[in-house]
Amino acid sequence: MRSLLNLKVVGLLLVVLAANTYGQEPHVRERARPFEPLIAAAAQRYGVDPHLLWTIAYQETRFQPGLISPKGARGLMQFMPATAVRYSLRNPHDPAQAIDAAARYVSDLSRRFNGNLRLILAAYNSGEGAVEAYRDGRRLILPTGKIINATSLKTGGVPPYRETQGYVLYGTAIYRNIATANIFNGVPRFSRPQATVEVEPDDDAIEPERSIYINVSDEVNTATKLVSSELPPAVQGSPPTSTPASTRSIYIP
Repeated sequence: MRSLLNLKVVGLLLVVLAANTYGQEPHVRERARPFEPLIAAAAQRYGVDPHLLWTIAYQETRFQPGLISPKGARGLMQFMPATAVRYSLRNPHDPAQAIDAAARYVSDLSRRFNGNLRLILAAYNSGEGAVEAYRDGRRLILPTGKIINATSLKTGGVPPYRETQGYVLYGTAIYRNIATANIFNGVPRFSRPQATVEVEPDDDAIEPERSIYINVSDEVNTATKLVSSELPPAVQGSPPTSTPASTRSIYIP
């Protein structure tokens, strides 16, 4: 009972922290502005919610296109090489290309998971194969031989990984916050329907590990440790390799 209470307290804390994102991280908000027209345009092209793309970019890199994770995820939207090939992304460090590819990926995830926000976020973080394995309660054997969900646990879809649980919990709160703030109010209207995003309550959230999800106003994990030099929106050449304490990435089984 005490453990359950602690989880709910942590969840409430994360929601409160997320609600204060603008006030506590104005430098991030300002850094995001140059990318928002690209996000709006990609959302318009592929019929996805720009607030969801913004949330993912925020969680992945805090809008820093020069980042490279230790696992090889690159650029503003942190594409792994295989995923970049899948979406014909030639330069993950080019924000326009990365956002366009991420919009197509999110569009695919939206169809695959019926617009469920939590499952879309979980799949972006841990891979759609893992989400389906935990949604359906079945094992998934990767080509590498690694087994996902060896005990056939059924969680409803969000894998019981501490990072992914935090990513989903905090991402949901951020999405609600910026959707309410309507930061894309000035962009052109959509020429095609947006995919409906279904937002569910986070009653089953697991306490996330100590990371950027707890330290919302402290960018040590991202701005200081994730990047060795901030690059302009048009990144030329090979960016420096970063040495993050924790990182977000796209993983495709």
